[in-house]
Amino acid sequence: MSMPVHRYETAGGVRWHWAEMGDGDPVVLLHGIPESWMCWKHQMPGLATQFRVLAFDLKGYGRSDKADGDYTGNGVARELLACLDKIGIERFRLAGHDWGVIVGDHVVNQAPDRVERYMRCCLSLHRYDVRNSLHHQWNGENPQAATRLMRKAQAYVRVWMESSCKEDLVPDDAEILEMAAEFANEGVAEAVPRYFRDIRRSEPVDYSKFTMPVVYVHGEHDPRQPIEYCRGMEDHVPGLESILVLDSGHFVTRERPEQMTRALMWFFNSMLGAGVSLFDRSRHHGLPTKPVKPRPGWGVNAFARN
Repeated sequence: MSMPVHRYETAGGVRWHWAEMGDGDPVVLLHGIPESWMCWKHQMPGLATQFRVLAFDLKGYGRSDKADGDYTGNGVARELLACLDKIGIERFRLAGHDWGVIVGDHVVNQAPDRVERYMRCCLSLHRYDVRNSLHHQWNGENPQAATRLMRKAQAYVRVWMESSCKEDLVPDDAEILEMAAEFANEGVAEAVPRYFRDIRRSEPVDYSKFTMPVVYVHGEHDPRQPIEYCRGMEDHVPGLESILVLDSGHFVTRERPEQMTRALMWFFNSMLGAGVSLFDRSRHHGLPTKPVKPRPGWGVNAFARN
């Protein structure tokens, strides 16, 4: 199996790192906390058989820039789009997990015509209860204390995995150590709390712009994301094609790697149909498995249309 190539580019004063595999139409992948580009390590080889895959370290993570500045969702999205401009990527498929969804949502908000398809993973949209995610408020109010915790990268990553994954799907020690090594890069512990510091200053997202095909992925056993967060999402995202519920906790790309690879490949090929077994849990919960508002267009039958 080929290995990813590590690339760097500076745009607008921000130095970005990403891992890249394959060629073809571009796919941009964005991770969350406490991850790095390696959030997508299990999906990249499969995607690279058809696409040019770019898995970024968000600003403040891994090997990307960690300077202080604007860590709002809209600010980081604007800086990421400047990097994509500089490396010549105009239109792309997009997937985000956790905080990568915050940035991804703002990417769509700022450049909806550039995003061909969007897979949005494991982050609330229209429903949110801070009591389900106590670290959000605590990290924002105590950034220096959060930094002290994050400096113990191995312990911090392990706490995340053990508290957020389905119990029988927690990554093994080798994978946790691999994740911790990326999180232990110099400056990460100081930079990541800035996201929590700045989140309240983020601009609102206009979800009426999300008219491209969108799939939302939800871990059924995510302890901070109850299934109720999924209900009614179709009323806010006009391009929503389906809600894919997986037998997983929060870290779906690691807990259900094969299912996530298939979901991404099928969705990015416009072939994630409502009848596939991946949607078994979605059907169980009565959630959408096909577009609520089908797009007008030609079918393959010969009947006259009114």
